[in-house]
Amino acid sequence: MRTNLLLMAVAVGLGLGGSATAADGPVLGACTGLPELARARCGTIRVPLDRANPSVGTTHVAFAFLPRRDTSRPSLGTLVPNPGGPGVSVVGSSEGQYTGSLAPLLDRRDLLLVDPRGTGRSDAITCKTLGGTALAFSTGEQSVARIGACGRELGARVGSYGSAAVADDIEAVRAALGLEQLDLWGDSYGTFLMAVYAARHPEHVRSIVLNGASPIATDSWGRDRLGAVVRGIRLVCARTRACNGDAVLRNIARLATRLRSRPVGRIDEGRLAEIVFTGGDPSVFGRIPAAVASALKGDFASLRRLVDNQALKYAAILVHPIFSPAQNLATHCHDYTRAFSYADTPAARRAAYDRALSAIEPNAFWPFSPDGWSHTSQAGAQCLDWPNDPTAGPPVPAGARFPDVPVLVLSGELDANSPSAAGRLAAAQFTHATFVEIPNAGHTPVADSTCASNLALRFVATLQVNAGACASTGTPPSVASPAPRRAAELPLVSAKGTTAERRALGLVAVTAGDLLEQGGILELAGTAGGLRGGRYATRRDRAVRLLGVRVVRDDAVSGVLQLTRAGLVGTLRLTGPGVPAGQLQVRLTESGSSRARGTLSGRLVDFTFRLWRP
Repeated sequence: MRTNLLLMAVAVGLGLGGSATAADGPVLGACTGLPELARARCGTIRVPLDRANPSVGTTHVAFAFLPRRDTSRPSLGTLVPNPGGPGVSVVGSSEGQYTGSLAPLLDRRDLLLVDPRGTGRSDAITCKTLGGTALAFSTGEQSVARIGACGRELGARVGSYGSAAVADDIEAVRAALGLEQLDLWGDSYGTFLMAVYAARHPEHVRSIVLNGASPIATDSWGRDRLGAVVRGIRLVCARTRACNGDAVLRNIARLATRLRSRPVGRIDEGRLAEIVFTGGDPSVFGRIPAAVASALKGDFASLRRLVDNQALKYAAILVHPIFSPAQNLATHCHDYTRAFSYADTPAARRAAYDRALSAIEPNAFWPFSPDGWSHTSQAGAQCLDWPNDPTAGPPVPAGARFPDVPVLVLSGELDANSPSAAGRLAAAQFTHATFVEIPNAGHTPVADSTCASNLALRFVATLQVNAGACASTGTPPSVASPAPRRAAELPLVSAKGTTAERRALGLVAVTAGDLLEQGGILELAGTAGGLRGGRYATRRDRAVRLLGVRVVRDDAVSGVLQLTRAGLVGTLRLTGPGVPAGQLQVRLTESGSSRARGTLSGRLVDFTFRLWRP
């Protein structure tokens, strides 16, 4: 009866009962601008910024409540997901993701989306001192200075954005809506947040799914992440038989040693470590062997591509409307373990940090030095200039009890961001948790593995799990070959033609592969660089212009390509001394026959061939 009355109230947009006062209760209305939530009602509640110190002020917490499709029967509970971050809004950014991915559960279950305080519609916070995309291109010391300035800009609110406060906000929304049993679903940082909620408000938790999980207490120096990197390189090499994992690791160690004393442009040991870390993207494991081997021979083009693209992707995240960098940093600098005390002076903080790092056995960070690997897991180094925050600390005290409810923990086998070792520790927090490692998957495996998704959905529905259901699923990432430097090194395409003509087709193939590799950057920025020069630019009709693109040093490709159902279709002009000059109309497909016709060196040509993936 309570549930039916709740839905009637939501349907007419009335404020609902619960622990909030009438003044602070939810004001509900249509979710404007959110087509995926056409049936939902959106609202806000007002909560204290600091529940222990109300004088700091208040903030609004926004939410969207989507009733189950079958309202003829009682609700089986309410799903509460969080996509990670921190700093990522949920309403307006992830509603499409969750209304789609959780759809099989939404016949009988309601869906509650809550924007964490300081993000999205929950009074998003910003810091002018962060400088837009500046963090993506700053040195370590520059970043530390900007982050510290952001903390000072937040002023009295600096300690108000920890995960415990966010968890208590979710509880306040639950109480205001009169909901009872919650099925918690956390992705990435969301696994941390949902564990915090479960520890602080255990009586309302029915089940928990932790997808790409980390425990509350983590290794702040990231040695578990490094272990996952070493394992991932060995696994990918062994499964693809395209490289020798131990040889790749020795190459990384050699290159790291060189870059430690002789950086190449922006590429130093720290940036190499950031690339090898992968961020949880398994495809990077397939890029590392060739990029490192080429760099050892003096060719840094592939490694520079990885470094530049990483910075561009980070820059795009920093200015994306769903993301609040200030909230992200406020949470990190409040919740996570540091190797120093905020009560100390800046000089004392740095001295404490250096002592803690030097106390660790250096071999623990092989194939990097301790300082090199610390760029990926900084033990709070990014917060060295953060203002003193006496409230900062873990959101769940050591020894806290977690609810005795069914928990499913999923880790990707190739995830170095939240590695399987961390997932096992996350599972160990709970009495009745099942840990499942998804083969060949990266960060948040539910997003990439149909088997993992089905496993998690079935778990929420039945509270049962077949831990072996996903064994032997997935495929490892392909391992790239070293990029040719000159046209003479281009592979010859199998076609009826002269050696020079077949090499020209090889240039077309390698350029097409380079374009596909840069597809993500094109989506973000509308333009992207060629491997060794020139650029790609997206037109209004979604076709891509090639402007003097060089994937080898001595030849360039210009023209237009468009991705169609038939493959990449367009016209290309080849120039340079390494291949016959000319113009070709092309249709390129990864499977089936490709075709190129036009002129090369003034001769009419028409080739049919199979395109290998470069």
